[in-house]
Parts: sequence; structure tokens; C-alpha cells
Amino acid sequence: MSESEIQKSIIDYCTLKGALVFRMNAGSRNYNNKQAPKGTPDLFIVLNQKALWIEVKTEKGKVSEVQEEMHERLNNMGQRVIIARSLDDVIKEI
Repeated sequence: MSESEIQKSIIDYCTLKGALVFRMNAGSRNYNNKQAPKGTPDLFIVLNQKALWIEVKTEKGKVSEVQEEMHERLNNMGQRVIIARSLDDVIKEI
């Protein structure tokens, strides 16, 4: 499965469960719009008073150094961050 297919399955599932799902656009663009900071996980969901940041990767996908740094920063702020290589990884967390 591609990263976008995994991400879509996660969004669809979480939406069906009644979660608020935010897809984050991280990094910079060539036009004037505000992006999330580099390294921000792909998805942020809120379900049943729980919040979860999700970095979506394929089985072979690697987390970059800037992503690792952001994950650590979020964890230090008391946030839960997971790397999801399939929908099952998210189901286990929620």
C-alpha cells in the first residue's frame, strides 16, 4: 500500500468512529500560506477525549531526522505520537 492509501484508510476509519481528523500540511510552499512546522506528523485526531498524532509511513518508509525531533518535542509536551504503517496500528491505539 502507498502512504496516501494508508492515510486515506486511517482518515476514513477515524471519521466513521466519530473522530475529528486534521490532515497536516508541513513544511514550506512557494506561495503565502501558513504551513505546519517541518516534521509535524501527517494526521492529528481527537476521539473520546483522546488526542493522537499520526506519522504515516509505508512498511519501508523511514522517519526523517526533523520528524523524529518533532515527535520528541510533542512527546515532551505530553502528546501521543505514533508511526502508523497500516490502519491496524491506529486501531490498536484508539
